[in-house]
Amino acid sequence: MNDFSQLATNYFAGQAERSAIADQEIAAMKAALLPQLAAHGILTVEIRFDGYADSGAIEQTTLFDAEGKVMECPDIEVTCEGKDAAKLASLLEDFAYEALERHHGGWEINEGAFGELLIDVADASFQLDCNLRFISHDSHSTEL
Repeated sequence: MNDFSQLATNYFAGQAERSAIADQEIAAMKAALLPQLAAHGILTVEIRFDGYADSGAIEQTTLFDAEGKVMECPDIEVTCEGKDAAKLASLLEDFAYEALERHHGGWEINEGAFGELLIDVADASFQLDCNLRFISHDSHSTEL
């Protein structure tokens, strides 16, 4: 195998390993979050994010009860496998950043991306909706 082939093989093996680790971390956070959200009467969580010009941030996290009313985030510590205990609000934010990095790396670069992460506690479902921005142009040159 030539040097480039070995470099490519090593790179892709490293990427696969990093993806597997991220998937494990995401699974652990999901397992820690769902029971805590359910125990505090939270039915839905909406986490909105926006990235632009080489920065990105979680813009807003909103929690809803069974009647669809906005709730305050409980000030509780949540223990997650492989992590130190963290406040629920912080763990929700960490979860969103981890999901974005795993599935939409570079979401904060250049024109960036925006969207939301929806957590349906009753269904134990997590939906990441990401809208990628880009600038494009169409150039033509014709010699006449």
